[in-house]
Amino acid sequence: MLRNIKFKRAKADIRGIHRISRVLIRWELEPTAQDLRNLYIEIYRGESASELKKINATSIPANARPEYMDYTALLKDMVKNYYYQVHAVEKTSCGTVVQTFKSELIELEDPPDLMANYIIEEHLFAHQYVYGVPALVYTKKTEGPRCDCWDQVLKRVTKSNCLRCKGSGFVGGYYPPIPVWMDFSPSPEQVAIADWGEKQSQQCDIQFTDYPNLQVGDLILQAKPFNFWRVEMVRYTAKNQTTILQMARLDAVNRADIEYTIDVPENTIDTMLAELRTRELTPEF
Repeated sequence: MLRNIKFKRAKADIRGIHRISRVLIRWELEPTAQDLRNLYIEIYRGESASELKKINATSIPANARPEYMDYTALLKDMVKNYYYQVHAVEKTSCGTVVQTFKSELIELEDPPDLMANYIIEEHLFAHQYVYGVPALVYTKKTEGPRCDCWDQVLKRVTKSNCLRCKGSGFVGGYYPPIPVWMDFSPSPEQVAIADWGEKQSQQCDIQFTDYPNLQVGDLILQAKPFNFWRVEMVRYTAKNQTTILQMARLDAVNRADIEYTIDVPENTIDTMLAELRTRELTPEF
């Protein structure tokens, strides 16, 4: 039974109001040496601090990416007085709740200014409904338990084809994927963004919105065709310290590399590809 599980911080940032309501909830647990494999995160929301309801259908493992994007908040035309709370729930192997640890109540942070919000939402719309393609973003782990193949002296992995860490040195290698829509450059042979240098045949460039934040080493699965890419470099466009666009140079992952063994949620891919086919069959005029 776990003891003294505490939240170090928890916050909720408004990322969209008008066309698409988005609230990003992030949290951090206080460091502990306890085994958290039976601890799960649940997100609660309500217009009253005394009446909160769970909004994530599937509980999030405590060692997963510590954030959740809420697309169901109704923020159009006015900012509601929503309250959020993050629960860390300990469960048995059969799913029975043992105990629950709660964060403080979270009030919504101020949204981006109107211009930044407009730019983000216009690109979200364009990528999903006009010219973007479906993809999955796999964020590379940079903390957590080390894999057995990690050399503590040399500070590197001893084998690049390790199935347990996918060559990252951390158990699991990457966090569960986030489905997104982004704009890939039309052809890997094109030369683009001259100050980055000439693009090689196994590289491509993308334009992306604000979430999730891309980092060097992250993986991106382009759903059609089924290709894995690794983020090589990233540039950000920001307004008043709010990221509104991300431009990244990607390197192709060799199909013989260990990254192609990463779990891919087929249902998510099929749903996004069906949406893409529907869009392609719809006359523009």
